[in-house]
Formats: sequence, C-alpha cells, structure tokens
Amino acid sequence: MPRHFPATTRHPLAPGRCHSPSEHDAPPARCGQPFEEVPTLTLAARGPVVAAQKLIEKTISSQQADFGIYEDHPQPSLALFGDLRALACILLRRAPDRLTDFVPPEILALHQQPLPEKRRSFDPVEETRPGRLVPRRAATAALAVTAALHILQQNDVHAAGAALRHLISDNDGSIPLKVGLQWAHTSPVFDAVHLATLAPRLGGPDQLRFRTADRMPRKPGRSAATRVAERARKTPTQLWPAWSARLSPLDGALSRTIRPALSCYLLLIGGTGDFTTTARLLHAPVEDRLGAHMTFRLTKRDHFHGISLGLLALADYLDQEGSPIDYTRRRTLDYRDLLPLDTWTQLCRDIDFEAGGVRRHQFARALLFERLSGLPATLAPPAYAPGTTELRTMLRTFETDLTPALMSQLEGQATEFLSRQGIRDEPLSWQPPTDIVRDLKLPGCDLRDIDPGMLHRLIRDERLTTAQAARRLGVSHDAVRFVLQAQPAPPAAAKSAKWERGATVRRARTVLPREKFARFYLDEYRSLKWIAEHAGVNEEAIKVLVREYGMRRDGKATRWRQIDLDWLREQRAAGRTCRELADETGFSLGMISYLGRRHDLPGRRLGGAAQSPSP
Repeated sequence: MPRHFPATTRHPLAPGRCHSPSEHDAPPARCGQPFEEVPTLTLAARGPVVAAQKLIEKTISSQQADFGIYEDHPQPSLALFGDLRALACILLRRAPDRLTDFVPPEILALHQQPLPEKRRSFDPVEETRPGRLVPRRAATAALAVTAALHILQQNDVHAAGAALRHLISDNDGSIPLKVGLQWAHTSPVFDAVHLATLAPRLGGPDQLRFRTADRMPRKPGRSAATRVAERARKTPTQLWPAWSARLSPLDGALSRTIRPALSCYLLLIGGTGDFTTTARLLHAPVEDRLGAHMTFRLTKRDHFHGISLGLLALADYLDQEGSPIDYTRRRTLDYRDLLPLDTWTQLCRDIDFEAGGVRRHQFARALLFERLSGLPATLAPPAYAPGTTELRTMLRTFETDLTPALMSQLEGQATEFLSRQGIRDEPLSWQPPTDIVRDLKLPGCDLRDIDPGMLHRLIRDERLTTAQAARRLGVSHDAVRFVLQAQPAPPAAAKSAKWERGATVRRARTVLPREKFARFYLDEYRSLKWIAEHAGVNEEAIKVLVREYGMRRDGKATRWRQIDLDWLREQRAAGRTCRELADETGFSLGMISYLGRRHDLPGRRLGGAAQSPSP
C-alpha cells in the first residue's frame, strides 16, 4: 500500500506486510497489513513503469549497469541507485509538473492525490524537500524513477544532459543547477551528465576546464595543477604552425592573437586556473580579457566546439606521449647573440644570397627566434624585435624571400646556437602529429593540402604577396607563411643573372678586393658610378660592397680636397673640357665646374665662354 510516512529502521520489518507506521497503535508500531489484502493497480505489461522495474531487476541480478549512458562505461548497481536518487531529487524539486508524460494516467492520479495532514511524531527525519527521503507514495517513486531512467537510457552523456536540461530549464533558458553541486554515492557518469546539462550556459574557459566537449565531461582532479604545469613545459607560447592552421578560421580573423590564445586554452583543459594564470605560465603577451573575448567570437562563428575537440585531443596526446622539447627552458634562453652580423654576412656570401641592409639581418634573427623559442617575434631582444606594425609587415615580406639554401644555413646556425646554450638532446623544432584530429570537423586547413609548387609559382612567377597568395588558394594568410617557412620557394630562374642573386656582387667582389676598393672609394674619392663602370658592374653591387666592407667617407663638401688642384689647373690651361676631366677623375661634371669657379681656373666654364686666368 502507499506509504504515508518515511520508512524507519527503528521497528523490525516483516516480509509481505506493510512497513508504514500504524496510525492507531501506542506505542507506535508498524502497520503490518498483508500486501495481498491491499487493492492493487494493474499496469500494462509493456508500459514504462513495468519496463523501468524490469531494468532495475536486471541491474540488480547482474550487479552492473551497462545500458544507455553506461554502455561504454559500465558501473556497479549501487552506483546506478545513487544516480537514480540524485536524478529523482532534481526532477521532483525542479520539474514536478513536467513529468506527467512518463507514467500512465492512473499512476499520475495517485501521485497527484493530496497527502494526509496527520503526521506521526516519531518520524526519524522531517521531510523538508522532495527527494530527500523515499517518497511517501509509491506512485511518486514510480514517476521519479521512470523519468530518471528515461534520461539514463539516452545514447550518450550529452543526449542525457540535453534531456535533463529540457525538463528543468526555466522559461528564460536558465538552468537551476550549479557546477559546484555534489551528490553522495553517484557515479562519474552522472557527474558527466551534470556537466553536460550545464555546458551551454558555461563560458568558453569553463567548458575547456570541465572538458564539456568530450564524450565524458569531468571536473579537474586533485593532480590538475601538476598536470597543467607539466603540459606548459611541453607547449610553446604560440601554438605549433600545423595545429594553428588546423584550428584557426580560414578567413584569417584573429590571426595576431589566436596562436598564443590557443596555447593558453590548451592549458585550461582539465586545470583549475583561469586564462590569466595560463598566460603567465606561457609568458604569452595577451590581455586578461582575451580569453572570454576570443571564445565569444569563435562561438559566434560556430567554431569553438570543433576547436575544443581538437584541443582536447592535443592535450591528451601531450599528457600521454610528451614532447621532445622543453619549451620552458627555450623561453628562458638568452637570444641576444643569435646569428651575429658577420655570421649572417658570411652565410649569405656562401650561398650567393643578398644580405641586404640591417633590416634583413634583423628579420632573419626574428624568424629564428620564433622558431627556437616558440615565442612571438615581438618578444625578441630589442635589437631585432619587430616592434611596429610596419616592421611586422616587412618581416612577412622577408619570408617570401627565403630560399631552401638560406633556410638550410639558418637551421645550421640555430643548431649551433642551441649547442652553445648547452642543448644538444633536442630537435631544432617539433610538432605533434595532426593525424589525431583528421576525423574532426575543424575550421582551418591542413598544411599538407596546400600544393607547394603552386604556392611557389604564385610567389616567384606572379610575385604575389603572402596575403594575395592565400586568397588565391582559399586558405589563411598564416597557412601560406607556415608553408613558406617549412618549404621555401626556390629562386626564380629569371633572376639567375641579376645582382640580387649575388652573381654581380660576386664579380664585383673579385674585381675589387678590400684594398683596391678602399683606394678608389676612400683615397681617390671616386664616385660609385665610376667604380661600377671600372669594375663592369652596376651601382647596386658597389653599394653592397660599401656595406660589406664597412667603409664610410666624408661628405660632398670636402670631396674637392681629393683633387690635385695644380694638375687640374694645367689640364684646364691645356684646353681640356670639364666633361673630359670629369670622365677621367670620376668626379661629376658639376664638381669640376664648381672647382673651376672656386679657384678661378682657366678654360671654358660649364655653359659659358672661355676664361683666362686673372692677372
């Protein structure tokens, strides 16, 4: 018969008889009425209540719950009863009026009957809220258990969370549950359902922290802080290029900040810290508000769920397989002596690559800094950090000038730098395999899908920028840059004889060694044009030699001091023209005319009549 009061263990139980306290006996005793004399309700053999009862009996006999959400994660039968109790408590408290469809009308009518007003004084615990104790009516218990089993019989945890969320959500969409709520004697599967129910109302960082996109969401464990610190040692400040390309939107939005943000998100997974804490661990140059702002924008574009799945797979891989590079150590190295100027000049000379001015040297150092440290180039030493937007744009342009020979030389210099720092047991660079996410729907592209030959033709033959090439290929700007860094474009065949390739510079260097060049440039003060014609090269090659040899001479105001004025006077008196003297001396025509006027030399002035020396 329906129980009027909560069950108590203060009085012995008699099998086959009512356990409820008697309403008339004093001292109080159990009712003791035989169940066979109580009117019963006949239920349909295939109804939901009978099906729920059979499922519970099967679980008791097998001592294991392996249906619905427990199929992939079987639990002991006692854990199932803990989950049923917690779910029934939630449903009876939060949505008692929404459970009417789970039981037949006759059971619903019994559940809705008013309770007797009289209460016994010996009740062991006062029932202050539904679900705290065994319901006073069997119909109420049947209603709650049937509804709870409906949720637990869903195909997976997320479907169960959606079903529970549908039942208990308020009209405004809010969910009357909190992440911190805990129930005794529940299984990890129920905890996963609890988090899956709350997932749509959690912020992006919290979704990563509780792994809500995973098949089994869970709260961080006791060793979360240690695990995150160890993962930080395996993670660069800027996420690896191949992974960044896979997880970043193809339109290139957020490209400047998404790489360090993705690395910070990677440390949020299964951790207890916030975005600011992870950014501090990685030395990431990001603002505190970027974490929530980035997740909001990615969620608005329907990218965040896929990115979360990719980061979950990456975090699990790093936790299990590790990384051959200690990025914490790489971040703390002293990079001030990375690729000195004389080394850069010599390696460019060895491969006939134009070393250029100071900028090219700075860009090469910044590129190596990013590759070795995993940090953004803006955090490089001030001597070569691209601190302005213009310099960062020029750095991206420099990446199109890379050649296989130059990249090989730079990698060799990077290896030597690591050796000088005492790092000999690590590869120069490394990336986790992206095959672990090949079945996921991610917003970015796979770098292996970009045809290097096509990209090289766009860069070399059509002379497109990286941004233009990205639009032509339908990929992000960063993806093009990453491919060019890994597989630089060979030098264009049309440039093989030009000075930029170094052929003309090499010829000028052979004809004009340092001593001879110093005599022409410093002692005789020859013009660049004269020296170029003398060597049979162009003026640009001579400018390269000036930079290579590090030569500097006085300004134009003192150039006339390099000419023997007595000789010049004799030549002018002999009737030689200013043009002839300019061609012979290497000075400009204007300079010869200027000296004639300044020192009152004989001969014809430029644009004037013949002049005799003053008496």
